[in-house]
Amino acid sequence: MPRGRGAQTRRRPEHDEVRLPTIEKLIEGGWSDGQIIFQPEWRVPRTPSQASRREAGHSFDGYPSDIVIFESDETAGEWEHLLILFELKAPNHQEGRNQLEILLSLEPRARMGFWTNGTNTLALYRRADGTFESVAEAPLPRADDNLSLPAVKPLVWGDLEEVGRKTLQDKLERVFGSIVARDTRSTRSDERLNHLCNLLLVKLESDKRAKAQQSSAVVFQPRETEHGTAAAMREAYLDLRRTQLEIFSGSTDSELRLDDHSIHEVVYELANLRLVDVSAETIAQAFQVFRSTNLKAGEGQYFTPHRVIASAVALMDINYDDKVVDPACGTGGFLVEAYLSLGRNSPGLSDADLRSWAHRRLYGVDKDDISVKLTRAIMQITGDGSANVYVGDSIREHAWPIDYPSLVDPLKDEQFTCVITNPPFGRDLKVDKRDARRSGYTISAAASSRTGEYKDLELGLVFLERAWRLLAVGGRLGIILPETYFFSTTYAWLQHWLDSRFILRGMLNIPMEAFQGFCRAKTNFYVFEKKDLLDA
Repeated sequence: MPRGRGAQTRRRPEHDEVRLPTIEKLIEGGWSDGQIIFQPEWRVPRTPSQASRREAGHSFDGYPSDIVIFESDETAGEWEHLLILFELKAPNHQEGRNQLEILLSLEPRARMGFWTNGTNTLALYRRADGTFESVAEAPLPRADDNLSLPAVKPLVWGDLEEVGRKTLQDKLERVFGSIVARDTRSTRSDERLNHLCNLLLVKLESDKRAKAQQSSAVVFQPRETEHGTAAAMREAYLDLRRTQLEIFSGSTDSELRLDDHSIHEVVYELANLRLVDVSAETIAQAFQVFRSTNLKAGEGQYFTPHRVIASAVALMDINYDDKVVDPACGTGGFLVEAYLSLGRNSPGLSDADLRSWAHRRLYGVDKDDISVKLTRAIMQITGDGSANVYVGDSIREHAWPIDYPSLVDPLKDEQFTCVITNPPFGRDLKVDKRDARRSGYTISAAASSRTGEYKDLELGLVFLERAWRLLAVGGRLGIILPETYFFSTTYAWLQHWLDSRFILRGMLNIPMEAFQGFCRAKTNFYVFEKKDLLDA
């Protein structure tokens, strides 16, 4: 799509009397040539159904907009990142405003409309509550202007809107992929994701407080300036951190390390959404954008597709009497699906009953604090079952008293009826034989060719013994592992170790394509039942 001043000569002179001077002044105001599109004219879908056609990549009917500005050169031409619409044809203020309202209603991502006839001007801002604020004879917008204005009156609980999966997913993709990605304080992707998680937890706490105090102003909403919004969110974060130190334990969690602009933009995007009442299915699907972002393939962490999670949990047949743990929970896919499946399969359970079950019987552990925060955020929205999700190394048990004391009581032996997990695995990802000895892993000793010695062993295999310890006799283990562990002669010793501890009850074939792009190992989901060693 041609854009910028390079296309100017293709326009007729009468159309350039207002357009070209306007573009020149916009560039003087800090906008880049690449952010501006004016030829061919940007087309705004005429109806929501035409917008759906555009989103699907089909042709659509649209109104022309004389000039449009996008968030950045990189996102120019992408409707999701449209920032400002210009109307130059309307002859006066009123007609200009009417046309801008139509265009803004059909381009819900745009923050502002601007009309000018070359002499007079009108700016129309979309406030955080969806209302419009007009300013007659306004100057042209500059690149450093704040276009994300607060609501006319402070938002309260009744102003927050229910949100669907597609809208929420689009919002989350936008705040991480566009807004936070350009943050000037946090330069690493994992650090940005960590602090976005912290900001999302502030939003959840704000929603819960607003629901309890419905006439009070919502904490999570933009102020008049970016600095004002950021200062309020940083204060709210510190209040939350003081009450939930077990969540914010990372070395970078002492403050909200995003710049004022990023914080203000994220708050503007999410302020009027009601997250605490979003359906569990909606949240589970929408938050997959963060699950895929937080992969660490070098550490054997792979995105588990929802269809695999759903099939695996269905095979485990989790019921109200079960106590469930995922000792390598990642961003909580198995935990969320276990919670959802129990709700679906137990129509007599009230929401309160389901929350009570989660608080007493649903547990998760992961070494990565960002993953744990994401899990807690998802579980808080789906049903506030996040109380038992811990940061820690579930394998190196000998280190718990010093490094992870919060794991000592929750992960006591033989107290779970169901372990379900997709542990990190890979030939180069191993538990050191010294750690294996300190934590007493017999599977490491069984792998050694020398009696009484321990061997460095793949982490995925050690999770078999971690699960065995956690399970009560008769409990079920569902685990994703490479099938080479069960068929290669290199692991012939494993069958004997398993036979003395587990009964294989089933296996779910996972196609190679399920983890395509992340790992090349052929995997299966194995279901075991724990034996009593006395019966072995």
